Amino acid sequence: MPPALVAITDRARVDGDALIARVVAIAAAVGPGALAVQLRGGGDGGPLHALALRLRAATAAAGAELWVNDRLDVARAVDADGVHLPERGFTVAEARAIAGGLAIGVSRHQPGVDGDADLVQLGPIWDTPGKGPPLGLAALERARPRTGGVLVAVGGVDGPARAEAAAAAGADAVAAIRALWEADDPAAIARALVAAVVRGRAARLGRPQK
Repeated sequence: MPPALVAITDRARVDGDALIARVVAIAAAVGPGALAVQLRGGGDGGPLHALALRLRAATAAAGAELWVNDRLDVARAVDADGVHLPERGFTVAEARAIAGGLAIGVSRHQPGVDGDADLVQLGPIWDTPGKGPPLGLAALERARPRTGGVLVAVGGVDGPARAEAAAAAGADAVAAIRALWEADDPAAIARALVAAVVRGRAARLGRPQK
């Protein structure tokens, strides 16, 4: 099974040594194979590359994945697991031609046919400031049969109840930002989110197919 939790970095809240320490703590809490870290870019390539190298070392040691947003060059340079494309940018085919074997993720704000992407991040599922109207759980139900890769629910995943509901509706994983980086105990939150996704997956896979 793919990682149940995608931790999307918010470097305005947590960066540098503090970010590395939190990633290490979260990865240890959830165990190998349960976490993917999505490094959002911005700023000069040099500092981003340096941070990505540190995150690559931390995630590799913990059995977690590392994805880099937007920056194919940085993702390739640090031997990341994947690169995550913005909705308006390279197509999956264009990125795959130059990605050097990296997995390809995409962001979507409506369910579509994404059989060629390795990961599809769909949202916002719940209300999220500045992200437009929430799509709701029905969007995950519609997206599931149209998505060949990993389906990730993003937007408003603020706790285990929503994580479990998202997985039951069709998500393979949930993405979290504020729920992790604003938490007093991000490791405990991460552990609870992963357990909730596992329960939701089990409920969905145990139901008769329509």
